[in-house]
Amino acid sequence: MRSPRGHSPPAGRRRPRARGGRGHRALTALLAAGCVGVAGWLHPHWGPALGLGGDDLPAARVLPAVPPAPAGAAPPDPAAPVPGPGEVAAAVGTELAGAPAGRRSVLVADALTGTPLLEQDPDALLVPASNQKLVTALSLLTHADPRERLRTTVVQGEEPGTVVLVAGGDTLLAPGESDPDAVLGRAGIRTLAEATAEALAERGAPAPTGVRWDASLFPGPAVNADWAAEDVAAGQIGPVAPMAFGSHRAPAGDGPSPGRPADAAQGVAEVFAAELAGRLAAEGDSVPAPAVLPGRAPGGAAELAAVESATLAEQAELMLQESDNHLAEVLARLAARAADRPASITGGRAAATAALEAHGVGASGVELSDASGMSLHNRITARALERVVRVMVTDPTGALTPGARALPVAGGSGTLADRFDDDAERPGRGLARAKTGTLNSVVSLSGHVTTDGGRLLTFSVVLNDVSDPAAARDAVDRAVAGLARL
Repeated sequence: MRSPRGHSPPAGRRRPRARGGRGHRALTALLAAGCVGVAGWLHPHWGPALGLGGDDLPAARVLPAVPPAPAGAAPPDPAAPVPGPGEVAAAVGTELAGAPAGRRSVLVADALTGTPLLEQDPDALLVPASNQKLVTALSLLTHADPRERLRTTVVQGEEPGTVVLVAGGDTLLAPGESDPDAVLGRAGIRTLAEATAEALAERGAPAPTGVRWDASLFPGPAVNADWAAEDVAAGQIGPVAPMAFGSHRAPAGDGPSPGRPADAAQGVAEVFAAELAGRLAAEGDSVPAPAVLPGRAPGGAAELAAVESATLAEQAELMLQESDNHLAEVLARLAARAADRPASITGGRAAATAALEAHGVGASGVELSDASGMSLHNRITARALERVVRVMVTDPTGALTPGARALPVAGGSGTLADRFDDDAERPGRGLARAKTGTLNSVVSLSGHVTTDGGRLLTFSVVLNDVSDPAAARDAVDRAVAGLARL
């Protein structure tokens, strides 16, 4: 179901690192090494031919495979020509001029040098829609370890006969068994219940009469006051919990909005209690289902069992690929926690602002209202969004590379799978990766594209006061395809 303002995504602690002067170091490193290494990270279909592996930061295995490169496509050449501003304007100017939008902010740049190749009001502060998720990804990859896995644990309760289910930030839980090959459902509550029952048996402990759940990881309001009530009612966004099934989807489809649970953490606890009772009954313990109530885990409590999520890098990829609003809000809170800030709405804003500043992204006047882009109070420029993409592309440490590599592929994956499908757009297929954004009067697209001449360009297009979103999206896609033809 779609909100009149937004679009519904498909179903399916390290301390912050100071990065002052990163842009100059990145440029030096890339000029020395050339663009080929960058291409291997960003375009996995080139990796095997170049002998470039990605085992350290694997792609999310449940996501669609990247389509093969179009015939004639080649890795970017460090000596590839940089298109001139006149060429870029001729390639995309007509398409962008025809986009049905009252306001626009556009920037196209050479990824290697940062040289602007096309600017149209690049410093206008506009509503970015889901391009806001690029800032969220940057914040997460700046403050947290991308290899970190989130642990959902069960500990011994303070009250006799109780156990406590402790939320660790994993909102991609499955109600059944853990799936080690998945991102969505890597950790399963049935598996956790079975491990808990085994641990209790090994200790000779009686079957618990109560299950408490501890959702204190995320303090403060669960709902952002800047979200429109109709979007919350439609299930586009809603209360954010530190523990949930399927990125805040109700397994049974019940809840206050389509497929959204009334209390995601409570829903997980109820399934855990039922699974635990079933497991104990199978072992011969005839006991009633334990009572399920909220409660805090006692300090220093003994851990009975745990399950682990997919890595944060994989979760960030899923968030960007599917434009998952709830997951974006969760990852923003986790970024805040990693930055030693409260894992809250305000903490997420502060961590994101710090990440922009750390990477030299001009943030004057930028307003970070939320992490998902559902708020119409967000304000950011095309210059800032292009810079976010570029620092991910050119990061010499590789810590930010998962963000650039995770973007949907034009005509191949995620929210771009069904785009770039007509003759004028098709040249961009497989050569552009970008984050989409759509609200009822907003269309945005920011990412990177390889030209026919082998040069990697970064770009951001943000359109506001859009009268026809479908026509605006087509215009932007044709413009990016024009870049690919250069």
